[in-house]
Amino acid sequence: MGPLLAIFPHPDDETFSAAGVMAAAIERGVPVTVVCATRGEAGESSIPGLDDPERLGVVRERELRDAMRQIGVTDVRLLAYRDSGMEGSSAADHPRAFVRASVEAVAARLVTHIRAVRPQVIVTYGTDGIYGHPDHVHLHYVSLHAVEAAANPTHKGRTVSEPWLTPVLYFATVPREDMLALLDRPEAPLQSLSPAALANLGTPRADITHVINIGPWAERKRAAIASHRTQTGEGGPLANIPPEILDRQLAREFFVRAPLPWSSPVDGADGEMDIITTLAAEQHPG
Repeated sequence: MGPLLAIFPHPDDETFSAAGVMAAAIERGVPVTVVCATRGEAGESSIPGLDDPERLGVVRERELRDAMRQIGVTDVRLLAYRDSGMEGSSAADHPRAFVRASVEAVAARLVTHIRAVRPQVIVTYGTDGIYGHPDHVHLHYVSLHAVEAAANPTHKGRTVSEPWLTPVLYFATVPREDMLALLDRPEAPLQSLSPAALANLGTPRADITHVINIGPWAERKRAAIASHRTQTGEGGPLANIPPEILDRQLAREFFVRAPLPWSSPVDGADGEMDIITTLAAEQHPG
């Protein structure tokens, strides 16, 4: 199985979305690279001393690298854009805000990493962005553009060396039904989202193509989650994750296989098994 490239917008997105699968990949000798678009400067945190966005970004980058060490990932790269914040946040007005950067410009930078890693699998966000966060959705379109651009042997009329056709693309997601169930909880954070975002939460369970039981790697994922202290520790916005929600995070991860023009739409039809297909096949033989 070839390398796995995980592309996410903020520190902790990679952990909540795919830490279990990444831990499984490392255990089986599959190289894993994580590319993070920002350092999470606009993340909320009431921890003393971290009310300055730049200082928070430095700490969150350190947490990202520590979280990845918990699951064995050492190749962590940042694109150095700035966290744009939630919908309506003033952080989006910053000159370096991720959402202000054009899809084409960010994708061009991402192409360099795709061609260097030459991944068999890329994991990123789909159009839902889990809960419609502007950076999550922007990253989806950036990633799609980058995957296609990396496969193109020419750029602006000139030949580009070593193009790469990524064999498999997955979107990390959460069942929409589970997300909607959160709305019934008192003081649920999702209630602050716009009606448009609420209407597009997650992915309908019937449209999810791969459900991976990450039980064997749950403790590594738990340690990775704990490494994001500014978010999950005391004073962080995710400090009070309900136990049943955390249990779900440590039980399964969900993915949608996206069609690519040059890849088979059927798992393993090209004779190769990627890490997600392999895990799914082992857990659901036949």
